[in-house]
Amino acid sequence: MRTSTDDLPGAEWPEATESRMTARSETRAWVPGIVSGRFFETWDFYTTLLGFRTLAESNTFVHLQHPTGTQLAVLREETDGAPEELVCATRGRGFWLMLEVDDAMAEHLRLGEAGVESLGALRDTPWGDRQFVLRDPNGVLVYLVQRKVDAEAAAQVGACLAAVGVPVAD
Repeated sequence: MRTSTDDLPGAEWPEATESRMTARSETRAWVPGIVSGRFFETWDFYTTLLGFRTLAESNTFVHLQHPTGTQLAVLREETDGAPEELVCATRGRGFWLMLEVDDAMAEHLRLGEAGVESLGALRDTPWGDRQFVLRDPNGVLVYLVQRKVDAEAAAQVGACLAAVGVPVAD
């Protein structure tokens, strides 16, 4: 894992200028992170079962990316040099993840055949989603959700966007 550009030929950090200090930088990604007491199991869970790939890795940190572009970081519990807020592992409280899928039923069947236990059955929600929930090795709930967009709902969204001047394709 790279932590500096010192080993890259000709790579230097640009100088700070007044315009750079007042301009807002473009955000490239929002990457939530999990501190894990089950580091390797967590890494395997997201890569093997949910299709994430490893972008960067070390013995204490992995940066993962899903084919949709969603990213996730996993930090090993008790990592030297980490801020004290990141020393203790999460116990799955007050944090969840949601992965939107094209076919929740197919994912539910695939993961069930792989021996992954879901928390409850595949269900249709009152707001029209189809979903099921997994628990990662840290206790973090991972919702796999299929959005249901029917013609009426799509028309309502389109009308709202058009009302505020957003161009909408027919």
